[in-house]
Amino acid sequence: MCQGKGIYLTRRFEDIDLKSGDNFVAQRYMHKPYLIDDLKFDLRIYVLIFGVDPLRIFVYKEGLARFATETYTGPAKQNLDNLFMHLTNYAINKTSGNFVKNSDVDDDGGSKRTLTTVLDYMEENVENFSRESMMEQIEDICVKTIISVQPALSHAYKTCQPDDLENSMCYQILGMDVMIDWKLKPWLIEVNHLSSFGTDSPLDKKVKLDLIWDTFNLLNLSVKRKKK
Repeated sequence: MCQGKGIYLTRRFEDIDLKSGDNFVAQRYMHKPYLIDDLKFDLRIYVLIFGVDPLRIFVYKEGLARFATETYTGPAKQNLDNLFMHLTNYAINKTSGNFVKNSDVDDDGGSKRTLTTVLDYMEENVENFSRESMMEQIEDICVKTIISVQPALSHAYKTCQPDDLENSMCYQILGMDVMIDWKLKPWLIEVNHLSSFGTDSPLDKKVKLDLIWDTFNLLNLSVKRKKK
């Protein structure tokens, strides 16, 4: 479900309770992620779908990095249940005694940081790291993910809004979670269609408020356009 609820690690098919009748998503675990301060993290990338036929996508220039709160070691029998080590969900790690709340927007030691802060760190600490190449790979993931569902999106949209000649009556901000492996290759972990806009820290407020502001600027909302 949301906020990391219901996620668990297993190495045995027999550990999955198929008798319950629930639906499951099985995903291969990235056992060698790239670490910062010996902690596992993921990147929340914000993507605006601004039209489906033709497809129009905007990837927001800033994002969030959410950190686990216990030093990472590879999955083993004795630590499979340690969610503070293996999962990066904010809703889980904020309950940890090791969680570090952000004091300001440029905080580079908190359990939540900006995408810019992470890229700055990698530029300083990874030999021959290319910020531009990393962002190109992440944007490529975002575009291909949306392309994979574009036919279904287009059909649903035309059914609901057959008279929308501008292809911009509806929009959606997605939260795509990306994780980087030890070879510096980004991987898509999941797509959130209802990503959180909670702002319980200065960092959250800055990133998400600017995101919403830019979105409304792109939507070009005005009384004149509304009347049209």
